[in-house]
Amino acid sequence: MTILPQGTVHFSVGNTDRLTGLIHVTILITCETSGDAVLPWMESACAVGDAAAIDVCGGRAASWMADQLHAPRLCFRYRRDLIDASLSLGHRRLFGPHATQLSDDDKLRVIESAYRPYRDQVGSAVRRMLEEFSFVLHLSVRSFAAKHHGAFRRTDVGLLYDPSREAELNLCVDWIDELYEMNPNVRVRRNYPRRGTVDSLTRSLRREIPAEHYMGVEVWLNRAWAAREVRLRDEAIWYLADSLRLTLGLPTFEATDKVA
Repeated sequence: MTILPQGTVHFSVGNTDRLTGLIHVTILITCETSGDAVLPWMESACAVGDAAAIDVCGGRAASWMADQLHAPRLCFRYRRDLIDASLSLGHRRLFGPHATQLSDDDKLRVIESAYRPYRDQVGSAVRRMLEEFSFVLHLSVRSFAAKHHGAFRRTDVGLLYDPSREAELNLCVDWIDELYEMNPNVRVRRNYPRRGTVDSLTRSLRREIPAEHYMGVEVWLNRAWAAREVRLRDEAIWYLADSLRLTLGLPTFEATDKVA
């Protein structure tokens, strides 16, 4: 990826050469996992909830990155143990514990009241952006548990993408390189802790919007550090955003903006 001023970059799209054409890129940041609201008619059923269903640090990171990149941010406002807005309709884990026993009619109410408006909002935002820009980079931000099946996950940041989309592959490779130059202590893996091609909001949008106009990258942050109220966490998120800004050829931050 060749860096040019003001968010104009050389992206590889389709099967074309890596240095082909100028692409004017803009950024949309979303978080599907940080919501804490419940539907009014389900308040009694959701009175006792799982705190782990509210991804506080993922939502916070999405907000900070959006502020630092001057990008719009959309967050799903409802709890994930009600319905998971990152999953497609029909997925076996679409409904959380508070909704699995609902009747089909009530499940449809949840979909129409909470799930569909958000999914439509994100899709509409991408399409509006494409009226002004030729390329949208969509970052879906969340956190992941530090332990899985009893084993610690040693990665700090996971970047999930579709390797068959050359622009997504090139972006993630270049982004990791830029981040390493800024802060080599942040450990990043590609397509971890899961593959970037599994069911997700970004995968759904890839199926609707051509690779020539859309990149969907999931940014997963390890709660081992992302949930800690320490300066190093703030700096790591700052470096994550600033390295992306540099990768895209946008103006970089002043040092005084690093940590509030």
